[in-house]
Amino acid sequence: MRRWRPWLAALMRAGIGAAALGAGAAGGALAHHSYAMFDSTKLVVLKGTLLSFTYVNPHSFISVVGSPDEATAPARWDVEATSPSSLAAIGIKSDTLKPGEKLTIALRPLRDGRLGGSMVFVITPDGMTHGANPANLGLDPAKLKP
Repeated sequence: MRRWRPWLAALMRAGIGAAALGAGAAGGALAHHSYAMFDSTKLVVLKGTLLSFTYVNPHSFISVVGSPDEATAPARWDVEATSPSSLAAIGIKSDTLKPGEKLTIALRPLRDGRLGGSMVFVITPDGMTHGANPANLGLDPAKLKP
């Protein structure tokens, strides 16, 4: 009966080690994907001109020269989007957003006040909305066309 005990003890140690390793890896993944830097209570809607679109993993980036209202001078905003595969699922491919085009983009702004944020939706010159439905956010889609 004692013969199986060392085997069981080794198996249990390996299981505990694997569980600890898995928990550590999950913690790293969660830390990487934290949205704490964005203010999820605020929504900024910019109308402007696309400066650049970088379609890369793990996050794509959209740079826009725009303004949240007519009283504010246009400025460069850098917006973090999701991965290319997630963007493709909402209709944004590598050639969807073209520099120089007018667009409307909504974002959750950075908490530190820099001009940037996390993408909520983009409306392209053809009127297509990619991402969240503006109406579900209390916005009038007819007023958001670029």
